[in-house]
Amino acid sequence: MPPTPVRPNPLVCTSPFEWCEIHPGGQVFLCCPAWLRAPVGNLLAEPLERVWNGPAAVEIRKTILNGSFHRCSPRRCPRLATSSAPVRPRDALVPGECAEAIHRGLSVLPFGPAKLNLCYDRSCNLACPSCREDFHSASGEERSRAEALTRRIIAEASHSVREITLSGYGDPFASPAYRDLLAQLGPRLFPRLQEIRLHTNGQLWNRRTWESLPQLHPLVRRAEVSVDAATPSTYARNRRGGDFSRLLDNLEFLRSLPIDLKLSFVVQRNNFREMPLFVALAQGLGCRAYFSRLVNWGTFSRGEYLRRAVHLPGHPEHGEFLAGLVKLTAAPGVDLGNLAGLLPGGARCEAADPEIAKSNKTTL
Repeated sequence: MPPTPVRPNPLVCTSPFEWCEIHPGGQVFLCCPAWLRAPVGNLLAEPLERVWNGPAAVEIRKTILNGSFHRCSPRRCPRLATSSAPVRPRDALVPGECAEAIHRGLSVLPFGPAKLNLCYDRSCNLACPSCREDFHSASGEERSRAEALTRRIIAEASHSVREITLSGYGDPFASPAYRDLLAQLGPRLFPRLQEIRLHTNGQLWNRRTWESLPQLHPLVRRAEVSVDAATPSTYARNRRGGDFSRLLDNLEFLRSLPIDLKLSFVVQRNNFREMPLFVALAQGLGCRAYFSRLVNWGTFSRGEYLRRAVHLPGHPEHGEFLAGLVKLTAAPGVDLGNLAGLLPGGARCEAADPEIAKSNKTTL
């Protein structure tokens, strides 16, 4: 296939050239599906190489190379809205195979994915309303699929992957499939692996758990702990099944590790007034604070979502929320994520939910 003409537009996104996100049914995405919804294939139906360089993947890369970004949306993607990594100027690309492919206009890549985001097991020890309706532990056919995906990843991605994020769905310490993968991560099976990023609710990541996985210690350099609260009462509502005191104890242990730790907070009606307190909590632990909008993953009715989604302009408490958001812009160690587009003068960045278009016409 001839190279795609590269438009002299200085902005490119490296995600479709290095990122591979795998979901429970085997669906593969080249970006967060909240921002780029279309999968490019299915790892349970065809080999990774055929998915990675399949027609859908090639088409997405072409839209980056020609500068159109027509499969992407600055209303949904906070990185495109703010021109932050992995969106960056073409002349600022880090040298390597990804940068070389972009400079050469390659949409079919001679290498496999360098970054894996593993979201294929939703097993979790918590039942947070923002992402699930109840507690869940995979069993039967679902567990078999998760185990099959673990085997496919080891067999077909281990030769190319340099970075693994675990997990965007479920908890890495609550899922047997993920725990099995964590036990196998290391130079023998993953010779190019340089970093593991853990995304967890923090309830099970204590000293005992950490000491049982010594091969991970040199690889885990960054981690995100989802919190969504700054007080025990709000935590109990937003992180159902969790214990706020246990979380704080575990965070005290985690802060002693040589890990860049980020605490995350999905903003909604019942917690937005705690945003300054959450920043203080993160700063007191030496962590960064990350905020993001509430997305309806199918767990809320339309009415309930609109009552919770304080980031929507039509929400009766939106003005109070926005005033508080402005006050956080100068706080050190704070990432406003896709909320930044709501700031005066900022690019509009809508959450990936069809209800937003209707929100201004709805009584909350």
